Amino acid sequence: MTSIPKTIIAAFDFDDTLTRHDSFLPFLRFCVGWPRFCWGLLVLSPTLSAYMLKLIPNWQAKEKFLTYFLAGQNVETLRSRVQTFATQQLPTFLRPEAIERLRWHQAQGHQVILVSASPELYLEPWAQTMGIETVLGSQLEVVKGGYTGRLAGKNCYGQEKVDRLQQELGELQQYTLYAYGDSKGDRALLAAADYPYYRCFTDDVSEAPSIKIPRWERGLILTILTAAALYLGGVLWNGAGEFGAALAQFPLWLIPLFLCAVFLGHCLRFVRWQWYLWQLGYAIPLGPSFQIFLASLALTASPGKAGEAIRAVFLKQRYQVPLTPSLAALACEQFTDAGAVILLVGLGITILPQGKWAIAAIALIQLVLLIGLQYPTWLKQCCLQPLERWSMLSTPLQQLEILIDNSSRLLRWPILLGAMGLAMLSWSLEGCVLYGIFRTLDVSILALPQAVVIHLASGIIGVLSLSPGGLGSNEAATVGLAMLYGVGQGIAITATVLIRLMTLWFAVAMGVVVMGSLGWGKGKGERIKNIDAQE
Repeated sequence: MTSIPKTIIAAFDFDDTLTRHDSFLPFLRFCVGWPRFCWGLLVLSPTLSAYMLKLIPNWQAKEKFLTYFLAGQNVETLRSRVQTFATQQLPTFLRPEAIERLRWHQAQGHQVILVSASPELYLEPWAQTMGIETVLGSQLEVVKGGYTGRLAGKNCYGQEKVDRLQQELGELQQYTLYAYGDSKGDRALLAAADYPYYRCFTDDVSEAPSIKIPRWERGLILTILTAAALYLGGVLWNGAGEFGAALAQFPLWLIPLFLCAVFLGHCLRFVRWQWYLWQLGYAIPLGPSFQIFLASLALTASPGKAGEAIRAVFLKQRYQVPLTPSLAALACEQFTDAGAVILLVGLGITILPQGKWAIAAIALIQLVLLIGLQYPTWLKQCCLQPLERWSMLSTPLQQLEILIDNSSRLLRWPILLGAMGLAMLSWSLEGCVLYGIFRTLDVSILALPQAVVIHLASGIIGVLSLSPGGLGSNEAATVGLAMLYGVGQGIAITATVLIRLMTLWFAVAMGVVVMGSLGWGKGKGERIKNIDAQE
């Protein structure tokens, strides 16, 4: 007896599967405009950080964003903007190879279904332009013609994707199911499929790469942690009495508040880092990218923060991002950090009479590099072409050429100004924490700008010393500059130790914890084997 062929269903996730990156935040930005969106990100940064660190579920973070940006918006008023976003913006996000696969299913007469945690609000009008009749996404609650910001029902994520499919189709066993996804939110859907495709649109699936920490990196981490213990031990040995007396004045409940301010600064730097990657054409998912960013902080105490280059290793192993573009982004990150610090310190240069020339020299070097990178072709002709006569240098020269091109792209004026602004805000937050520490220790003779300059100038001195994390030189500079303003030595030492614990060592500790979650030598990628397609 001839069996009746099963109907073939092709279920596609949307964000990071059909698209190169997430569509939810760009949608909100399109709806409310850049100024309100940027302010909203700042207000909601604790929520975003908690989500990235997996402290709150994605539906809760989504509702907070929807409530902030869309609550009270009239459905009809928003409809035209949604239509414009769906028809003009979303097409620019699409992966050509994913759309090619979707079109192949349609050409075979298969039923294509969109199954996504993104709102149906903008997925449905886009799906109509693609000839997709069925969209299963997250639905937004509407009361009296306006959005409340809450979800109507469950977030279409994880097992909910399978449940929604079954509600739409009935028992899935009666169909032949192809499923395409990119994240753990698609695991249940992929597990239910006859032909699951994870971050892939062909039948040739290779093992996902594992993240491995080289031995020298592990040794460096252990060395840094040992240095931290010796650092604190040395402080207590040399001035335990004064340190303890001053610390007794310090309310412990303020420490989490100050750490939150420092963490917010790291979040701003991550925004810049993600922006750089996006400008270079690499749309890394926010959550994993944030984890990799934080993990690199485990090596921030290395000389010149060179150890943070492990970010490039992680990105290459997990997302096949070439090393050279990542290193260019890191170089531009350090460049804009230095520029931001120089600008902020320049505002208070009068307190550093003996450091004016050093700061001016750094600023001049930066200016020369910046001008040169605005003309990459000229720079390569002057610096690289004379070296091409030596064949042994051909490979390094090719990599340097790529590095110059990528750096030049990231240092164009609009990107440069935005990155510098984020850096200045980030470093100012740390200076504000130092000011808060001094105020808590009953030091009233320091104004906020002076505390910021002390913190940043000490950082410059620490970097120029080339010691790991600026150990010794940074602390000496902070204490010395504070004492120039009349702060007592005991109070200055206590404030210095506290700010270093809350900035350098907090970053190192956070990086070690997150790096541990990534796994040392454990594969974090997933491999879902595809069965050869059978028609």
